[in-house]
Amino acid sequence: MSLPKLNVPVYEAILPSTEKVIKYRPFLVKEEKILLTALEDTSGKSLPPAIKQIINNCVQTKLDVEKLPTFDIEYLFLRLRAKSVGEVVSLGLKCECEEVTQVDLNLEHVKVHKNKKHSTKIMLDDSIGVKMKYPGINSLDPSGGTESENGMKILKESIDMIFTEEETHERDSFTENELDEFFDSLNSKQFQKLKEFFDDMPVMKHDMKFKCGKCEKENVVTLQGLNSFFG
Repeated sequence: MSLPKLNVPVYEAILPSTEKVIKYRPFLVKEEKILLTALEDTSGKSLPPAIKQIINNCVQTKLDVEKLPTFDIEYLFLRLRAKSVGEVVSLGLKCECEEVTQVDLNLEHVKVHKNKKHSTKIMLDDSIGVKMKYPGINSLDPSGGTESENGMKILKESIDMIFTEEETHERDSFTENELDEFFDSLNSKQFQKLKEFFDDMPVMKHDMKFKCGKCEKENVVTLQGLNSFFG
């Protein structure tokens, strides 16, 4: 006689990048094991593949996690964590006086913020432009380089297309060397336009207001990035 199977609830969420409804289930023990094993790796390299596997396991709507932007991945993982472990987490937030105050946050209140003027198409001059794609889960994996080197790598990997009025060049139609030459030919103003794409791209963040338990000052702390949502 086979053992009985436990009923697992199914929830819905709206994927920030597409605004489509996706269905997912909470973590099970097997996903908890994957996450705990990844967290034991102090280098951080085990966490991105673990998050990828957990999302693949728990999301029941067909998704290509490799192509999801980081803000989708962070949002989904936070939803999964909320329904699996608990919606409320206690965070230790620091005041200017250095006092740490414990503040409760409901993870269901955390949203992805979008700039309505943000665009994936950037004109570098009157005739040449680029189409960008958002960094994916691989950008969460520390490569071991400097911050500047890692930033440049992510920027280059985010070029999806280079176009003119007459033609388009898809990413798979030019080599890394050709891309390097293209970057080296940019002036500082054009390069800044590419950097600004990341500054105003959609981001998962939340403003936490709290009163310091020591000096009683009213504080506002902006939480951004997965690690900041777990105390």
